[in-house]
Amino acid sequence: MTKKKIYNGIIFLILCAGACAIFIPFYLTVVSALKNMGELFDHFFGLPRTVVFDNFKYVLSKPDYFMALGNSCMITGISVVFMVFLLPMCAYAVFRRRFGSKFYNFLYFFMVGGIFIPFQVKMLPMVKLMSQIGLMNRQGTILLYIANSTCEGIFLLVGYLASMPSDLEEAAYIDGATTNQVFYKIVRPIMKPIISTVVIKNSLWIWNDYFMPSLVLNQSNTFRTLTLYQYSFKAENTTNFTVAFAVMVLSVLPIFVIYCVFQKKIVAGMMEGAVKG
Repeated sequence: MTKKKIYNGIIFLILCAGACAIFIPFYLTVVSALKNMGELFDHFFGLPRTVVFDNFKYVLSKPDYFMALGNSCMITGISVVFMVFLLPMCAYAVFRRRFGSKFYNFLYFFMVGGIFIPFQVKMLPMVKLMSQIGLMNRQGTILLYIANSTCEGIFLLVGYLASMPSDLEEAAYIDGATTNQVFYKIVRPIMKPIISTVVIKNSLWIWNDYFMPSLVLNQSNTFRTLTLYQYSFKAENTTNFTVAFAVMVLSVLPIFVIYCVFQKKIVAGMMEGAVKG
């Protein structure tokens, strides 16, 4: 009993430390956006003495903000739509044929191996390729996000399919159904939890990503996303921190609401997708 209490106490402390690591940056972002510059430097960690909404009004009055918001929505939305359409089909083909085909078996492990390649390794050749073919724009960014989502997406989707019984498919084939009918009417509806997981994980990544847009879109202010737009308030010698924090709050709010609404599907899909194929 004593060992169990010690173990539970250690787990509780670890969870508390993790909660603080998440809550403190979020708290600092929100309270800093509600201060003026003088109060921000006087007591950075304290609550605002006078709540100021001028930072949000200033951001919302600038057309550049809505342009950046539109770019983020466009890049995230189009990337996710293509992921929903392409990844389940690819995963289904790989899963059903990889045990009877050396090519599909190699393709599966080739994609899984891509998970372990750091972004820094493929960063330079990727940007050089995009520059040579003239895709240093939103279209190129969308293609890169779709390509970079395939490895983890295929791994999760194939793992989920491994937990799905094949009896329904066999019964449908006996009744005369085609492969397309089996996939769209039987398999794909069953895959909804893991598809939701892949979509939401990639939506969070694309919406909040700074690295990829900074490499591909940083050459033109017209294509800036919200993560790049925050840096427009940084001058050579000064930075308007309160307005930058206000942009951060406005940027995080939409995707945070989406995550809170769909977090149960994320957990369910990850639990099923953890099954080894």
